[in-house]
Amino acid sequence: MATVGQVKPVDLQDAERLIQELQDKLRWERRILKTIVDNLPMAVYAKDLEGPPPFANKVALENMGYTREEDVLGKTDFDMFPRHIAEGFWQDDARVLKYGEAIIDREELLSESDGEERWLRTSKLPLRDEEGKIVGLVGFGQDISLEKKLAKEHAQAEERIREQQETVEKMIADLAAIPEKVGKLVNGISYIAKQTKMVSINAAIEAARVGEMGRGFEVVAQEVGQLSDRSSEAATQVRDAIQEVETLVKRIMEAWEESKTVTAAVVVR
Repeated sequence: MATVGQVKPVDLQDAERLIQELQDKLRWERRILKTIVDNLPMAVYAKDLEGPPPFANKVALENMGYTREEDVLGKTDFDMFPRHIAEGFWQDDARVLKYGEAIIDREELLSESDGEERWLRTSKLPLRDEEGKIVGLVGFGQDISLEKKLAKEHAQAEERIREQQETVEKMIADLAAIPEKVGKLVNGISYIAKQTKMVSINAAIEAARVGEMGRGFEVVAQEVGQLSDRSSEAATQVRDAIQEVETLVKRIMEAWEESKTVTAAVVVR
């Protein structure tokens, strides 16, 4: 029996059992953590000061082009990605590992093939030991390829709408200019009709003055006068038509401005 001041002997079997229980508990907790992390819909990984990822979940491994963690051990981003993409990763990692600067929601190009791009929204946080010294980083990456694709298509659609609007506006402007051009022609016709009317009147007067000898000339003068009257009537009708066209163009422009407002509201949504 141990007396005061004596150290109770350690039972080797109890110590081994305790160590085994701790190891089992650690393995169990690690298994639970790995199951949770592997089933997250985003990439989760860790890197040490040397760069290679000692830990990566399934999504992160897929992003790297692998299926097993052991396949990426010892590899750097330059071994797994095109150089221009790996350099961007390396610069961000250096900021985190060297200066402890957290990177939040960085949009990173992951790959590009056959015109298709893959993008990640990435956050990288410094990993510190008990003394606060940086020993690595933890990264998270959410695939935003669909979001980027939709944004690109949205921008392209906006550009097409803008081009179509410019084309329609030019057509409307050209249409709005037609009444003025036709009006000038009608004014010319009216002027000619008036002058022709004066000529017919003068001809009729001259025919009456010469009597029987001017009978045939009088008939021509009457025909010219009637032609002048018909020209004047036609000019009046054209002016009425121009007014209708101007009213129609005004309505078209008002409707177009309203449609642009509606289109802009839809595009913003």
